[in-house]
Amino acid sequence: MPMLITFKSKGAGDIQMFAEHAEQILQIIGKSLDPATAPRGIITAAQAPAALAALRAAADAARSTAAPASDVDAQGRPRVSLAQRAFPLISMLERAASKGLDIVWGV
Repeated sequence: MPMLITFKSKGAGDIQMFAEHAEQILQIIGKSLDPATAPRGIITAAQAPAALAALRAAADAARSTAAPASDVDAQGRPRVSLAQRAFPLISMLERAASKGLDIVWGV
């Protein structure tokens, strides 16, 4: 059964994401999700603007190279792009940055 990661911030509702997708997004912003070394984490209010910029840049790059929306995976399910997966966390980062709040996971 896939593991879920919950991102929390006082300025936004919780976001749940499968660990494999959360790991990809966290790597983009220079964080780790390795359960052995980093089962919990934080994006501080001070780190939020840089994390937001990195995630937006990666989402924009993914959009510009994305396959058509009708692209499907091997099981016939529509593919979900990095931009789509990152959108909720981008929104949370925007709110956290504007209000000076941290984002945490694994707590």
